[in-house]
Amino acid sequence: MNNFTVKQIDVLPIPSKGKRSIYYDGNVKGLALRLTSTGTKTFLTIKRVNGKKVFTTLGHYPSMTIQQARKQARATLNIISDGINPNTKSKEDKLKKITLKQVLDDYITSRGTNLKANTTKNYLGTYNGYLKDWGNKELLNINRDMVEKRHRKITKQSPTRANTTMRLLRALFNYAMGEYEDAKHNPIILHNPVSRLSHVKAWNREKRKQTIIKTHELKTWWSAIHELPTHELNTKNIHGTNQKQPNHSETARDFFIFVLMTGLRRREASNLTWANIDFKNRGLTIENTKNHETHSLPLTDYLMGLLNKRQADTDSLFVFEGNDPNKPINTLQKQVVKARIISDIYFSIHDLRRTFITIAESLSIREYTLKRLMNHKNGRDVTAGYIIKEIESLRQPMERIGSFILGQVK
Repeated sequence: MNNFTVKQIDVLPIPSKGKRSIYYDGNVKGLALRLTSTGTKTFLTIKRVNGKKVFTTLGHYPSMTIQQARKQARATLNIISDGINPNTKSKEDKLKKITLKQVLDDYITSRGTNLKANTTKNYLGTYNGYLKDWGNKELLNINRDMVEKRHRKITKQSPTRANTTMRLLRALFNYAMGEYEDAKHNPIILHNPVSRLSHVKAWNREKRKQTIIKTHELKTWWSAIHELPTHELNTKNIHGTNQKQPNHSETARDFFIFVLMTGLRRREASNLTWANIDFKNRGLTIENTKNHETHSLPLTDYLMGLLNKRQADTDSLFVFEGNDPNKPINTLQKQVVKARIISDIYFSIHDLRRTFITIAESLSIREYTLKRLMNHKNGRDVTAGYIIKEIESLRQPMERIGSFILGQVK
């Protein structure tokens, strides 16, 4: 074909099924028209870049006119003449306009199974609460002044939440700096604006919670926990009758005791299935932990009794089942509040884990054993990797901790 004309293009013969024909314009060298067996006509450029033939789609005829195709082809061919693949450049241009929300989505997708569902939930909660209005902003347009002002604004509500939000933003920028590249494999995002907070020393000081159930409070707390199923807070309904309403009081009682006497994290305990429990060898094993390390613990006589009773009373796969026996218990906050009222002791579920380790430390249990009991990992301690961590080596420390607790609550 010589110069493209509407008359010529309109009467081109349709190729047979599965075939396609390509015609070249005589006016602009490198401009072509591809015709498929379905009748689709597409303008494109065909040119070699560094010895490799590159096809770049421009648009479909007749939506794109011949004149528009020639103009676009000249621009594309000029890019190619500089040795740049226009397809790569197009992708690069899109990446330069990538938004904060797109980076968050890519980050969560890239982390995949390495990112726990609860962590993803927290990320999305932080984003929706404090960064959503930046969601459609191009990452390259989020600067250091914006970051510092946003951090100050959130700090007025909660200094801890301000830091948490900026840690997420920092992680997203770090991810973007390593993930998105131009045609020459150089990073598109060169700077992390959250670094301004470190430069001006603007990070808020955070006090780590140290609350525990003190030794002299254990007996009162223990009594309150056992009182939960029969207390009027759980036996009276909203009409004031004595008809017991469906609740998690018995599960909560056993759950609180189990966490106190094992030191497990809340999610680790709530997601326990009977498959995690080894009744023969009197222990438990959890594969999916916060630090991705398998965690095994021996179980005391008291805990084995608790588990045997729970298993006899349920058909659920989960040790601590929810309203749906096919799902683990989701929240125990209402029961925590009731236990606080009954005992007059303020505590959170994580305080039970802190109480466990505090008791262990008070019994002069060795540091490596403490780390194993809590499933803590210290990457800086090179000697830790040479310690053989057998579950039976933890049985005696677990018995000591359990005996101490039971001794205080008699």
